Amino acid sequence: MNIVELPPSTAPNLMVPTSLHRLARLERMAGGDVVRILKALAHRERLAILCLLMDGERCVRELEHEVGMRQAALSQQLAKLRAENIVEATRRGRFVHYHIKSQQVLNVVRALCPAEEN
Repeated sequence: MNIVELPPSTAPNLMVPTSLHRLARLERMAGGDVVRILKALAHRERLAILCLLMDGERCVRELEHEVGMRQAALSQQLAKLRAENIVEATRRGRFVHYHIKSQQVLNVVRALCPAEEN
């Protein structure tokens, strides 16, 4: 079998120009941040926490009850989300309330979390 090489001008374009623009835009948007956020979301309990937080802030006690995790395990996951700059904590008296920090993360969480069925 003979393999025929096509001149560069007739070779199929493997990467569409719009794809190149998307890649360049991703790099400008701090591609490392995108990967970091997606890694943090790739954990069942952290994603469950974020799905609850997409509807607004919650205190640790509410999250503990709704996610079904012990307080120590929940605090560990919340610490990871805080360290990755995904959630922010606000102390009000004895209670710490958490909310999703950025609209970008909130948009991703909304896309990943199923809507409630009526």
